[in-house]
Amino acid sequence: MVEPAQLVEARQHLSRAESGYATDDGLLHLEEGLALLDEVALDSEAKYRTIAANLLSTYSTRICASIKTLVESDPGLPEPQLEHLFKVLLAFDSISSKLPAYVRSLKIDVARRLIDLYYEGYPAEQKQKVLEQLTGIASDDV
Repeated sequence: MVEPAQLVEARQHLSRAESGYATDDGLLHLEEGLALLDEVALDSEAKYRTIAANLLSTYSTRICASIKTLVESDPGLPEPQLEHLFKVLLAFDSISSKLPAYVRSLKIDVARRLIDLYYEGYPAEQKQKVLEQLTGIASDDV
């Protein structure tokens, strides 16, 4: 069984993304891998679509679990690192696959931490207003 070139290339990108998701290069590999899996899901035979779905599930679970562990273990992550992790989590929004249930709350947690950092030194009312907007967005997203 010869797999489509997109599937082979997606495996390579996702492997690099998993080991390097904390870097800009890792994020690029993630985005490329996800795009290739999307192509396979749209254009390939059923058996290859199944393989693509399994790859997507495996890598999304691994990468999101790593981010979850990092975020939960370090409440003092710096702003640039939080921004990057948020971008990695958002990359999965481009796919129509089911992600682990905790990913949504993880994105919200990272966004709240960013708001705390962005609004440090601002009046509490301004920060509260932004947090309420985030809460409204999160509620609408349910």
